[in-house]
Amino acid sequence: MRKEKKMKVKRIVALSLVSVMLGLSVMGCKDKGGENTKETTTKKEEVNYMELNKTEVGLKLYYDMTLTEEGMIKDQSGNGNDGKLYIPNNATVEDNVLFLQEGSYVRLPDELFVGEDTLTISMWLKNYSGAVNTSAMFFGLKKANPNSYWLLNPCNPAGQMKSVFTNAVDASAPYKTEVGVSPSVSSNGVEGPYTGMEWNHYVTVITKDSITSYFNGEKVGTSELKRTVSDFGDSLVAYIGKSSYANDPTYTGFIKEVKVYDKVISDNEIKELYEEGKDDMSKTGTETEIFIADRADPYITLGNDGYYYFTASYPMYGHSDAEGYDRIILRRATTIEGLKDAEEIVIWDEKNCDTEHRFIWAPEIHYIGGKWYVYYASSGSSNNVWDINCHAIMCTGDDPYTDPWEEKGKFQAAEGDTFSFTGFSLDMTYFECNGRSYVIWAQNGGNSNLYMAEIDPDEPWKTITPAMLLTKPEYYWEKVSIPVNEGPSVVIHDNKVIVAFSASATGPEYCIGLMYADVNADLLDKSSWTKMSEPGLTSEDLIDEYGPGHNSFTVDEEGNTIFVYHSRAKECYEGKCGYGHEDPLYDPCRSARIRKVVWDENGLPILNQ
Repeated sequence: MRKEKKMKVKRIVALSLVSVMLGLSVMGCKDKGGENTKETTTKKEEVNYMELNKTEVGLKLYYDMTLTEEGMIKDQSGNGNDGKLYIPNNATVEDNVLFLQEGSYVRLPDELFVGEDTLTISMWLKNYSGAVNTSAMFFGLKKANPNSYWLLNPCNPAGQMKSVFTNAVDASAPYKTEVGVSPSVSSNGVEGPYTGMEWNHYVTVITKDSITSYFNGEKVGTSELKRTVSDFGDSLVAYIGKSSYANDPTYTGFIKEVKVYDKVISDNEIKELYEEGKDDMSKTGTETEIFIADRADPYITLGNDGYYYFTASYPMYGHSDAEGYDRIILRRATTIEGLKDAEEIVIWDEKNCDTEHRFIWAPEIHYIGGKWYVYYASSGSSNNVWDINCHAIMCTGDDPYTDPWEEKGKFQAAEGDTFSFTGFSLDMTYFECNGRSYVIWAQNGGNSNLYMAEIDPDEPWKTITPAMLLTKPEYYWEKVSIPVNEGPSVVIHDNKVIVAFSASATGPEYCIGLMYADVNADLLDKSSWTKMSEPGLTSEDLIDEYGPGHNSFTVDEEGNTIFVYHSRAKECYEGKCGYGHEDPLYDPCRSARIRKVVWDENGLPILNQ
């Protein structure tokens, strides 16, 4: 039936062209009674029809993300290949962009790819699934372990583009037969480019003997095929946003302009497709120089002694580094700029303590109740680095740079609070508002959430109120790879208490969110807080830096509000730093950077300018 249908389409096109030629020979004639009154209209219709066939022949499907009232994604190619949107409550369409999350996907007509041995598939994606085994587009067998398929993963677990075709039949491990870009067995294809959180253009060309993929207009590579789409059989399914694999997560992210052709699109045409679309979807950020290299979770404060103090997590240079994440460092200078080259000293080392061990994370130095304290996280077990909880040390003198420090131990919860500082807690910060002192920290409460409590400044290593859940991961940008809220910091401005926090896993998906409350509100009442639904700073807002997060606020010498944060350089993001194979926590390339805060008309910070 498919061959007959294709023959019919070709015949119609041929007849149309013949009709056009015949029409051109007739249109110059006149009726005996005068001008041919249909001449102008006929010419216009025929010219348009010829132009349509010139530009659209071979286009099987075109989604500009028009959504019908029946929940269908409208096919604008004229071929009737509308897609059905499933779980529409978890999807939105706005400005011709489809957003999918939490299990939503589009099912394409089952017959769309049957017998189509020559294909070009083009789509724009802005991925928020993270580096996982997900599929943005798929066609193949409807099996929990499909042995015949093509799929596009915008960011595989290694952080790279994947576009693969099963080149043999293996019912037990079909993924081992993949060929193409970033196949599961790497020797079966070519390595794909690293992809980020911005808009990217993905194209795959499939023929009877090859699969070729393109990323942002550039060819990635070609692999030989021994099978065709026809070899997959007639019982195919096709999806946008998922695959048939039972255990693969669905795609989370944005999709724009999906096109499927039953012909080969040339390299130049693919480049043109990219150039046409990139102006609307290209990255438009700003560039910030590294302030202090290899220092994550940076914290700067201006002391009452006139010095700026800087501390941060001391890095690990790979997972086998025995010295990383094992100390608290401190710098000081009379200017923020002076911190860049200031001497860095160690004020505390876990090797001198019997009850605390690596990993020492996210120290912050605060002046509370007339004394200097450092809040930080460390492990309570030498053989379990994830036995992490909040701890404190106190300076015994007035000079935090030269005077000794003593341990105050693990943070203590208020009487009756059996939750706080159990299991896993870290990233504590401190602020004072209207004469009351508060701490905010991250803790495992099913996910990494933020909690808040009041403290007594005379004993600021203890809470005096039960923990209040301040925020948990809710939005797509907070749940990339791992649902996370952590790294809180506080600034008070224009009668608002503003909390910036970090979200998602620590790769390029890491970003900064914002929430705020009125300074006169009950800050321990969750209803006093408003959480912004969009992030304040992401990788997309930056040029050649990735994964901005874990910031702090301070003021410069002119009184401007400054925020300090860490991010990874392009070299690290592309795996060229020597630590690209490591878990992101074990590479040292998260560096401190500083930016000036711009305030909007509502008194909220604009971090991405």
